[in-house]
Amino acid sequence: MPILDDRSLEFLSHSPEQTRRLGVRLGELLKDGDLICLAGDLGSGKTTLAQGIARGWGSLDPVTSPTFVLINEYRRADDTRLYHFDAFRLSGAGEVVPR
Repeated sequence: MPILDDRSLEFLSHSPEQTRRLGVRLGELLKDGDLICLAGDLGSGKTTLAQGIARGWGSLDPVTSPTFVLINEYRRADDTRLYHFDAFRLSGAGEVVPR
């Protein structure tokens, strides 16, 4: 896992299960206010990683891709929320911010 700078890293996964396991570990480390940004082509495993993150975080809800709804919200037993945005189909920030 090379570190690209002090706030990012890149990893190579060899299977969806390996990607989910990394996500579980990241989810276990999440603190209120943390933000994880994922970049990758369609089908590169972003939702698979998000599934692991949500599982490690303690989500009570199944994780699906928010590609067509822009954002999914997941909850934990303590009523904390995890938000999963997908900006893949957007052309810019102007499509998110109400005018």
